[in-house]
This record gives sequence, C-alpha cells and structure tokens, in this order.
Amino acid sequence: TLPDLCDAHADCIRVAEPIFTNYGATLCFGGEIVTVKCFEDNSKVKQLVATNGHGKVLVVDGGGS
Repeated sequence: TLPDLCDAHADCIRVAEPIFTNYGATLCFGGEIVTVKCFEDNSKVKQLVATNGHGKVLVVDGGGS
C-alpha cells in the first residue's frame, strides 16, 4: 500500500499535495504519471492527447498561466 511504501522508503518517496481539480466524472483512477509543462502554450498537451495514453495520467503544469 502507499502508506507502507512511504514508511519503508521515506527518504525517496514524495506524495503530491491534494491541489488538483476534478474535471471529469471519474473520482478514482491510477496509472503512470506523465507531466507536461506548458506556460502559455498548450501545443505540447495537444501532441500528447493525440497519442495512446492507455494506463497513463496526464498532469498539466501551466505554470500559473
């Protein structure tokens, strides 16, 4: 479980703060995280969503833009 992993590897595991907003109907999901940074330019997001994202979670860092 996540708590067990955090206890066993506290020096190398970080857990994201709950700062995200839910924009869909799915309340629980998981997968490999893919992060894209796109300050005032969403072209990288468009490229990624056009690829096979099965089993992945896209996190978009807009840098506050």
